Amino acid sequence: MKYFLSCFTLIFLFPALSQKSETTNYLQKIVTTLSADSMEGRLVGSYGELTTAVFLSSELLKIGVKPYQDSYAKPFTYLYSPNPHDSTDASKQQINSQNIVGFIDNHQKRTIVIGAHYDHIGRNEHNNSSLVNSAGQIHNGADDNASGVAAVLTLANHLQNNKSLEPVNYLIAFFSGEEDGLVGSKALIEQLSSDSLAISAMVNLDMVGRLDSLNHLYIGGIGTSPRFGEIIQSANHYDFKIVSDRSGIGPSDHTSFYLKNIPVLFLFTGTHSDYHKPSDDSEKINFDGLTKIQAYLIDLLKELSNSDELPFTATKNTSKAKPQYKVTLGIMPSYVTNEQGLQVDGVVDGKLAQKAGIQAGDILIQLNECKISDIYSYMDCLATLKNGEVLRIKFIRKGIISESTISIPEN
Repeated sequence: MKYFLSCFTLIFLFPALSQKSETTNYLQKIVTTLSADSMEGRLVGSYGELTTAVFLSSELLKIGVKPYQDSYAKPFTYLYSPNPHDSTDASKQQINSQNIVGFIDNHQKRTIVIGAHYDHIGRNEHNNSSLVNSAGQIHNGADDNASGVAAVLTLANHLQNNKSLEPVNYLIAFFSGEEDGLVGSKALIEQLSSDSLAISAMVNLDMVGRLDSLNHLYIGGIGTSPRFGEIIQSANHYDFKIVSDRSGIGPSDHTSFYLKNIPVLFLFTGTHSDYHKPSDDSEKINFDGLTKIQAYLIDLLKELSNSDELPFTATKNTSKAKPQYKVTLGIMPSYVTNEQGLQVDGVVDGKLAQKAGIQAGDILIQLNECKISDIYSYMDCLATLKNGEVLRIKFIRKGIISESTISIPEN
């Protein structure tokens, strides 16, 4: 009887296991292709970025997603300046790039945009690396953002080939120029606005390849529609510990859509010590976790598409309140709430925090006399620091409160 039940269970379990394996393999294929050295870090305007754009167009064609309008490629240009704060800079160069855009037309009035940026920082030509002296080294960007692109492609395959008529259309967008300031997404939303496309929501995936052992999934933008708080939880059949944020403003492409009064959701799994470094490689991606996130996306899109109305709500711009400051520590903060202070996910080489002995996992609780409770109070504390003064950093490491002292350089 036990043998019979085991066989019976395997018969019905095998298709699910096979489908998961097929999905995982496809995700792995996309991430490893985009983050291979041959793509040279996918710098906007580079040959590697163009090669990636051609690859993404061919993948959309393979899975049956048609181009939006006449072509997958939606070109845009902008001026890049190595010295953006110098209005007299004569070394500005024109960057020619393109977004890659597909459209799943279900002949409905409403459209949901699903997007991810495919560019990265190349060989640090635009000085976006967090590793000192890294010019010339390929930054493959497996998590940032080959992981998001892979999830969107896999989702597009499902939505195109699930043999059911969806109550909305889907626009599949792969942005470039994100690393230079959301340039591609700004260009695309302007075009979509001029086309009068009725967009009911935008879902953005950026850095979703490092799901941790506690299943923390960060979702931003839940305050941009009153339905979102309920929807993100209703779709969570996967034991994610969801860390949510209300603001529609953030350091990724959903911001361009929010600023056009479109409800947005932003998914990512957090920063890490390989962020914007040559070490962000495919072997560090949690592909089982990425598969799990992709399954969640299917359920999330089902909830979103079946919602008759997703009214837009403007949110308090927590980023707008960010003060100007002359001193930075060079840490990557965690987006997971910590009641004790601000947890450090990573430390930038050669910056103040590293020189002061701060490590990933430490919890910052005070800078001089300024106390830290979260990322916003941390930024407020940074605004109080001055060049040339002595900085005392109080932090918790493995439950023990410690203090480090370091002199801030004059400039």
